[in-house]
Amino acid sequence: MFSSFLIVLTFISIFPVPEKFLPDWSEKNLKFFSVMLPVVGILFGLSWQGIFFVLEKISGLSEISRGFLFMLLTLILTGGLHMDGFMDTCDAIFSRRDRETRLKILSDTHAGSFAVIGCCAVMMSKTFLFAELLSIKNNNHEIIFFIPVLSRLGMSLLLNNLPFAKTGGLAVILGSSSQRRKGDGIFLIALMILLGFKTFGLIKIFPVIFLLSLVFWGWVCKKIFGGITGDLLGAFVEFSEVIMLGGAVIMSCI
Repeated sequence: MFSSFLIVLTFISIFPVPEKFLPDWSEKNLKFFSVMLPVVGILFGLSWQGIFFVLEKISGLSEISRGFLFMLLTLILTGGLHMDGFMDTCDAIFSRRDRETRLKILSDTHAGSFAVIGCCAVMMSKTFLFAELLSIKNNNHEIIFFIPVLSRLGMSLLLNNLPFAKTGGLAVILGSSSQRRKGDGIFLIALMILLGFKTFGLIKIFPVIFLLSLVFWGWVCKKIFGGITGDLLGAFVEFSEVIMLGGAVIMSCI
């Protein structure tokens, strides 16, 4: 299980792991990959809260500047991995081609105009939403912790419950080796997260916002692509985080 944790940690983040501890990507070491996604998400949550706390104390910068720094630092933490998937997904979806062509576009390493537009839209949205949260006094800062945790939990649930869109690719490697459709650990983690929401008094509508984004993205994957791919998993992280940040801003203003 710890080997799966290290693989997830080095794959979806820039958190350093000494080379001598890096496990190989064998089926045994990937067995708990999907379960470890939200666990590594906890490290992202702690990092987001730490960044938020520091930027909140910097009074010499405007909210927009601090929001931009927040967005940039959270992007750097992932090494741009999820943004890359989101950009490929934008090119594929907005090409308005048939399913097979869209799947080929997902695998294309070149960025098209829709990829650039999508990247700019997400970066601008996160900048302004982070800025709004930083400007709101007495807001529920605990939400900042839960957003990246839930987005990685969503990755895990999609990987475990959707069919594969292609016969090969990253999602097949990770999904076939993990305990696909046997995610007892995942649902236990989900329960713990919901209990955490209740502890911090954040139960309200926030889990509903996450579930709606998850169901919608699952529908998009099946309807347009016929299932899940590695790029679509990464795209969900960016998509869901924007949606949840928007929900956090609305909740903080109510």
